[in-house]
Amino acid sequence: MSKHLGQALRIGLPVAAVLLMVVGVALTFVVAGNETFGWFAYAPLAEETMTGGGSLLLLTGWDQLGLALTVLGLLLLTFWSGYWTGRRRRRS
Repeated sequence: MSKHLGQALRIGLPVAAVLLMVVGVALTFVVAGNETFGWFAYAPLAEETMTGGGSLLLLTGWDQLGLALTVLGLLLLTFWSGYWTGRRRRRS
């Protein structure tokens, strides 16, 4: 790897990773609006059993994109950190 490319990766990759994480968090929490929903439930019939479906989580397209960018930024930062921590230095 050339010296200039190594230097660019040493500085540029963590900056890009942090930028991806900031944009991802901004998309997830700032851009996404409040999603509203509602339903009308009738009283259950006597011979039927009512089952709960668990929790409800609404993720819009912007939320999904924001989470994906945040995870990608974290993965890049983890790769960069491991690479530069484990890299052997040449003796001069």
